[in-house]
Amino acid sequence: MGLSWLSPLYLLGLFLLALPVLIHLLQKHHPRGFKFPSLMFLQQIKLQEKRRLEIRHWWLLLLRCLVLLLIVLAFARPFLGQVHDSLSLDAINRDSVIVIDRSHSMQSGDRWQQAQAIALKLIDEKAAQDRIAVIVFDDSTEIVSDFSNNADKLGAMIKRQQPGLKTTRLRPGLEQAARLLSASNAPDKKILLISDFRAAADSVPVISRDIDLQTFVVDAAVPANTTISSFSILPSTGDAYAVNVDIRNNAAETLQRHISLSINDREIPGREILLEAGETVTVNFDDLNTAGDLVRGEISLQADAPALDNQAAFIYSSKQQVPVLIVESLQPRVNQFLYIEKALQLSRKPVFSVSRLAWHQLKAEDLANWAVIIINDVAMPGDEILTALKQYVESGGGLLVAGGDNMQRNWPTGEDGFMPGTLMSRIDVNPGESKSLPEFSDDRGLVGKIDLSSASIFAYRKLEANVHDRVLARFSGGDVALIERRSGRGRVLLLTTTLDMIWNDMAVQPGFVPFLHQTLSYLSAYEPYPDRFEVGEVVDVLAYARALAGAEALVADDDSPLVVETPDGSEILLKRKAPLLNLAQPGFYQVHRATRADARVLLAVNINAQEASLERLDVEQFEAQVSALAEAPVSAAAVVVVSSASSS
Repeated sequence: MGLSWLSPLYLLGLFLLALPVLIHLLQKHHPRGFKFPSLMFLQQIKLQEKRRLEIRHWWLLLLRCLVLLLIVLAFARPFLGQVHDSLSLDAINRDSVIVIDRSHSMQSGDRWQQAQAIALKLIDEKAAQDRIAVIVFDDSTEIVSDFSNNADKLGAMIKRQQPGLKTTRLRPGLEQAARLLSASNAPDKKILLISDFRAAADSVPVISRDIDLQTFVVDAAVPANTTISSFSILPSTGDAYAVNVDIRNNAAETLQRHISLSINDREIPGREILLEAGETVTVNFDDLNTAGDLVRGEISLQADAPALDNQAAFIYSSKQQVPVLIVESLQPRVNQFLYIEKALQLSRKPVFSVSRLAWHQLKAEDLANWAVIIINDVAMPGDEILTALKQYVESGGGLLVAGGDNMQRNWPTGEDGFMPGTLMSRIDVNPGESKSLPEFSDDRGLVGKIDLSSASIFAYRKLEANVHDRVLARFSGGDVALIERRSGRGRVLLLTTTLDMIWNDMAVQPGFVPFLHQTLSYLSAYEPYPDRFEVGEVVDVLAYARALAGAEALVADDDSPLVVETPDGSEILLKRKAPLLNLAQPGFYQVHRATRADARVLLAVNINAQEASLERLDVEQFEAQVSALAEAPVSAAAVVVVSSASSS
């Protein structure tokens, strides 16, 4: 190790150390005088004091010099660096950065052994005065060694590295290598990239023109390899769902494989599949049922190398279904509720579980069974149910009300009611004309992206907004179309026209289905959860718990840490104020103490299936893109990333 300086010119500031010395030598000393009354009438004689050029306060002088010395050294930026066999910077002919791919795909065959052998050979072939740095990368980057000409040390560093479980991203490794070389004074700079190039389309880094990129491709035929390329979970109604799995044959021959599914450690009858070379086959597991519980699912494919791409894990919860009650009238008109039901049946995330009941079929305690209640031009209930409806909203329930001729009776309006606005008379548009919904003025994203401007409105209820209400949409002309009121922990949305075809044609417009889905998701406070994650992701555990367990995920308000059980059986403690979990292993993580009800909170983690793909980047084209972009006028220290699409 030796002492070096990043800004050695600042050492000229050491000459400033002479300044405190001059101050001490030139400063005047003023003796303190005392007046005596008996001498006040004597003639004043001017005495010339001899200046004494001597230093009286050595400790003060040293302190001032020390302060200046520290300031100068700070600006010069000292650091301890490697002493490279007593070589000066002028003697260095070449600086190179070896960039090695350590992603999951490098575990296939002997790819990693090939990569290590190439790196060790590059180190052995370097000249004595050349320096080499080593970087390993996947979807992130790690500097294994800074510039060194010690071949033994560099070789030992490379031999200690191992491939991981993350995905391949070439850009981060090349960006970091370019940053290292941008500070080099060597006349010859090289990036030596070693990879199998099993990467999806990635951005191309722009490096300075004095850096030469050389690529070394490692490859190994993967015999008889199949992989789970993707899968999806399709909820239907109630607790029922299905799992669809795509199996890809990565080999150049026909293969027969067995695929199985395990649900909560219970084996589902498997399938035998035959795959032609390069073929992808979809296998369906239908008629599955959660039985109201959290599902822990594992998909397994007949093992071949590499093993991890033959396993896939997922979590599925029927609690993500949103129970919806449509209130029926005693004598419903034709298709009064048809369009609402058909629209809700099309939703998959979330699944809306729909019931239809009249007010007289309900008891006050029944309302808590639904997350959202829809009232489409139906008269409000009597006092007992009306009081229960108010309590339902204040407790967190969602209410969607659509105006019409039948809704006036018992309407709880005004400032003291829990319904938004003051409901007034019916407005009929002139014959041959119609109103429209030109825009939604919603700054919270509820319906801001829904387009119902093509709908024609023929009639609606006049409504005046109260001071605490929020108007979300207006008809052309300015009258209120959609309004919201918060009551307690719940929300009420009021549409001043109907949700069927009696007063408008919204139900047959393209925006009606997304409008209804988004509105009910908002009223139910629906928050989707991922049914699987990838290795390398970082998850907010408490936010995930709320989405997964629904109402049961009331986060405990104590200070005890969250306990996370990892797939290998170890434990991780997370603080509740910073509940971020880095997913480093495939399999299932279980979180304890996350909720008051201690609901089960599981996370499923998989590797990226793209890593098992046979597709490879065109290396020559990649080099050409880097070379073409390097011709742009960029400084040696700048690294800019642009899309590969823009370079074509």
